[in-house]
Amino acid sequence: MKAKKANTVDDQLTTEQQMNAEVLQAFNLITQSARAVVSNFETKKYRTSVLINHLQNNSNSLVKEYLSYFFNVTLTRNKNSLLVIYIGFDTEAVTRFGSMLHNQLIREVMKHTMQDNTSVNIESCIRVDANTKDVRYFFYKRITEGENEYVTILVDEPVAV
Repeated sequence: MKAKKANTVDDQLTTEQQMNAEVLQAFNLITQSARAVVSNFETKKYRTSVLINHLQNNSNSLVKEYLSYFFNVTLTRNKNSLLVIYIGFDTEAVTRFGSMLHNQLIREVMKHTMQDNTSVNIESCIRVDANTKDVRYFFYKRITEGENEYVTILVDEPVAV
């Protein structure tokens, strides 16, 4: 990519750097939204989430990860070093609670990542898994292993609706 003369601070960043900054911001907003979507549950395990900073582990391309009983949101790097967000939903949670939470999170993802809300188009950096999977296994495994220097466990207070 040819460098062009920068007219603003944003111009000094490459397109890839701008995209990565926007994707990182979107990841943070999506994880906040995911926590908010489940905050009205009285049951503690449904309001518990795990945040993992994978940058401590250089053996993979993962950057950050959010896990809950319901969702998995993973920030990773592709082969071109662009950040990409993968979103997965738990099979049992969708079966047990229906698709309402699933749909709410998808709406939040679209809100935070649509081109109208970002300085550069990051829509191609978002992947929503069409098939549900066993997110709970990884969630429970991380809860059982407990917190450490790169794993944080959060329990949100219930919000009355």
